[in-house]
Amino acid sequence: MTSSSSDLMRYEMLGGELSPTALTERETERVAEADRRQNAENTLRSYRAQWKLWSEWAERRGTSALPAQPDMLRAYFTERASDGVSRSTLRVAAAAVAFVHVKDGRTSPISESVKGTLKGLSDRAGREQKQVEGLTAEGMAAVRATACQARRGRGGRLETEAEARLRGTTDIAVLALMRDALLRIGEAVVLTWADLERWDGGVGRLTIRRSKTDREGRGAVVYVSGQTMRDIDAMAACRGDLGERIFPMSERQMRNRIKRACAEAGLGEGFSGHSARIGMARDLVRFGTELTELMNAGRWKSHRMPAHYTRNEEAGRGAVARYYGAA
Repeated sequence: MTSSSSDLMRYEMLGGELSPTALTERETERVAEADRRQNAENTLRSYRAQWKLWSEWAERRGTSALPAQPDMLRAYFTERASDGVSRSTLRVAAAAVAFVHVKDGRTSPISESVKGTLKGLSDRAGREQKQVEGLTAEGMAAVRATACQARRGRGGRLETEAEARLRGTTDIAVLALMRDALLRIGEAVVLTWADLERWDGGVGRLTIRRSKTDREGRGAVVYVSGQTMRDIDAMAACRGDLGERIFPMSERQMRNRIKRACAEAGLGEGFSGHSARIGMARDLVRFGTELTELMNAGRWKSHRMPAHYTRNEEAGRGAVARYYGAA
């Protein structure tokens, strides 16, 4: 074995920690080219995922994904920011849209107005992600107790008893199912009745066919509690004509309903489309669920976000808490 090949083997075995000066010029070029290819593949995977999200949103809104209209992009990015996505994700989403347009021989739709919107949203998205409140079991109980009370609309008209019950049972079913399945709002709005299966004992199984972290489209099957199945039955009894989708509403409508239901329950501000998912994550950690198991339940690919959401609960189980007998 030559000295240069031996150095290269050591370089690879040490995970690249050996100084590249130990390699020949040709070997250094090969390593650098391999790194570039890997980075390019990772970037393309991210772009494909972000383009898919934008295309699906555009289809639901009845607008063109390619070519994209700047005003629709501004609305799309605003919705994603209000749902708590990170600043880096917003930047990747914009880059993906621009990339596809340029590859198609078109001008990038990321205009100055879109750039201005992204600039304004980036800081807000970071702040909102830190401030989102979780809908825990206690909060869910408050929603159940208040959701079916008649409310006044923007015009001041008071709901009828039937209207309040339909709206209220729907709000309860949305939040209960999102908690049980740790659903993202984009996963919840596309669910169909065919995705929900009733099992013995009154419990259910829900098939999640579309998820932003399931790029291969393999799907996931999750448990639905008996209480949540009863909540869904109550909603169905009020609706009558069920249609194909379990919750026939847009992401924006669902997000607004969640915020309003939590506010009317006296839970305060800071609730969003992520609140049910975050709240159940916190409840599971309090129950003793470990991070890996939590990641599986919520279909997280990285530990970063579930660890962020449950940091207060984890602190209560740490070494100091155990020392004082609090855990």
